[in-house]
Amino acid sequence: MTVADLILKYLVNEGVEYVFGISGAALNNFLVAFNRNPRIKTVVTKHEGGAAFMADGYARVRGGLGACFATSGPGATNLVTGVATSFTDNTPVIVFTGQVATTDYGKGTFQDSTKRGVDAVSIFDPITKSSSMILSRAKAEDEIRDAVRIALSGRRGPVHLSLPKDVVGAPLQGEVAQPPLHRYPHNYFDRELTIEAAQKLVNAKSPAMLVGSGAVTANACNSILELAELLQIPVATTPKAKGAFPEDHPLSLGVLGLCGSPLAESWIKSGRTDVLLVVGASLNQMTTLSWDPRLAPTDTLIHVNIDAEEIGKNYRADLPLVGDAMTVIDEIAFRVLRFINELGDRKTKREQEVAELREKVGRYLNPADMTSEQVPIHPARLIKDLEKGLPENAILFSDTGNHTDWAIHYLCVKRPGSFIAPFGMLPMGYATAAAVGGKLAAPDRPVVALVGDGCFLMNGMEVATAVDYNVPVIWVVMNNAKLGMAYDIQKLAGIENPVASHFRPVDIARVAEGLDAVGIRITKPGELAELLPKAIASGRPTVFDCVIARDAIPPLAPYLDGQKAFLKRVDML
Repeated sequence: MTVADLILKYLVNEGVEYVFGISGAALNNFLVAFNRNPRIKTVVTKHEGGAAFMADGYARVRGGLGACFATSGPGATNLVTGVATSFTDNTPVIVFTGQVATTDYGKGTFQDSTKRGVDAVSIFDPITKSSSMILSRAKAEDEIRDAVRIALSGRRGPVHLSLPKDVVGAPLQGEVAQPPLHRYPHNYFDRELTIEAAQKLVNAKSPAMLVGSGAVTANACNSILELAELLQIPVATTPKAKGAFPEDHPLSLGVLGLCGSPLAESWIKSGRTDVLLVVGASLNQMTTLSWDPRLAPTDTLIHVNIDAEEIGKNYRADLPLVGDAMTVIDEIAFRVLRFINELGDRKTKREQEVAELREKVGRYLNPADMTSEQVPIHPARLIKDLEKGLPENAILFSDTGNHTDWAIHYLCVKRPGSFIAPFGMLPMGYATAAAVGGKLAAPDRPVVALVGDGCFLMNGMEVATAVDYNVPVIWVVMNNAKLGMAYDIQKLAGIENPVASHFRPVDIARVAEGLDAVGIRITKPGELAELLPKAIASGRPTVFDCVIARDAIPPLAPYLDGQKAFLKRVDML
């Protein structure tokens, strides 16, 4: 057994079946080990950035470790944006980069990634939980074990290992440690504070809940649903956690924040909320519309997060509960059952109150757009056509741009983990590639990528990767020949002629056909809803090139108003 074999055994032990990347001479001793381990496969991507995004998508869907690799020098640097995305979105990915042999260290050899060249360990250090080099075969198992443990412990995230080609090919002896021996449980909670939180929720006159993506990572969504129904608590989600609470549920307020629901904003910021339970959210700018002070409840803010640094960062937490979201929510629910007699009949009115406010303010800003028959297609109508054509068990990856804004506002998501978007870094081209990794992690579920034409032009070559490995991803491309979010924000900021934000139209369906995928041009309302189920059933990688209206502006106004209000508050200091 070599060091490379040991690495693969650790990956197999974590359930990893696919590793994404592009080969290079510095990786030869690492890659040859795949020939000796049939339980794990390589997926050769078209760019290292696509490999990092696919590893991220694979990890998010399977709820465990993802992995990618690249050679030294430019291979390593091409991974950076994808790895940074995993870091800001807390996705556990192990990143392997090639390295010159230790005998050549610092001598300026070919694609030197040491401190005398382009130092890969230093490059990845600020965008990973841990970045190190395996310096000898004697230290190999310690480094590998620590990397896996760090990636999957506490607040999850990527780790990086630099692999000198002589070390990774060195023989060694030893056995792979089983997960219980190198990972530790984090299902802890503060009993006294949890009891107090339960009492506050039971005695609250008008409680509310805000659910973030940490709840999805912790598999806490079913527990949250049960607690909400037990106490009849209205629930909003952050944009990133869209679908963590079923959006068709009578207690659902929808998304709070960027392009969110008027219902969520009206309820949370009305001053009616006396106790607010925040689970797995950092209360960042996107969710709070630039830290609107009206979000703070009148009595108690209960903040649950596995990372103590996130609690109280933006709003004072009256009851800070550090711990695993599912563990804490289950304990709160257990305590609530002991106090339930104190609740009386107050909870029976809340579902009715939500329904009354929904009737008054609505769920959408412009509901008529969802049924528009205009040509080119209105984006809101395309989103509803997409929703109509998606099976209930589908996973939707959304890229960065106006298409995500439209989806946040108009798409109804009913299952946790069914809506995935890179809200930490907001990189264009993410979903175009990440969906391939997501589909490999969930071969029995339809996987669709919603992307803009600008995003597709960045990473669209990864459609060829899906074709190479017969991965039947569906891409829905909103094509309006411009970088929509950049263009519209400039227009909304008063720039009459937006700069560096539009380009000549591209026939994306023909591009897809050139990559040996199915390319379908969508030009009329209703076509996507009819053809999407057929494309899913075909089992072939398919790209829908959807021509949309160029002048439609997504529901960004509340977010921009929040920014203006924040700047005004800062100026008053």
